[in-house]
Amino acid sequence: MNFQEWMADVKKQGKQVPRPLELLGKLDENRVMAHLSDKKAAYSGDALPMKIKALIALAAGIALDSAPCILNNTKAAKEAGASTAEILETFAVAKFSKGATAISSALPALEWLAESK
Repeated sequence: MNFQEWMADVKKQGKQVPRPLELLGKLDENRVMAHLSDKKAAYSGDALPMKIKALIALAAGIALDSAPCILNNTKAAKEAGASTAEILETFAVAKFSKGATAISSALPALEWLAESK
């Protein structure tokens, strides 16, 4: 499969082609195809069910603020058998996890504030 065939396949499945991959493909199709090869390798193991992999990818997309990843991984999770409740719980856990990092990242500021009281 080449880049153009991959894009057509994604669109045929009713998914959104991530804009960065679309643009990268226009500049260097080989880099996109290498990325897709890495994805195939990441998803090829059988220790985790595909539904769990899709929910993990969804959580990562949420934490990284990637709207196309959130949409595509929500669809992938549904296709892999995740319920709406499981997807919404994934949203909640990812949102909490992302928020928790804001507190951890603020450590230097919190230390400074505590010391300057």
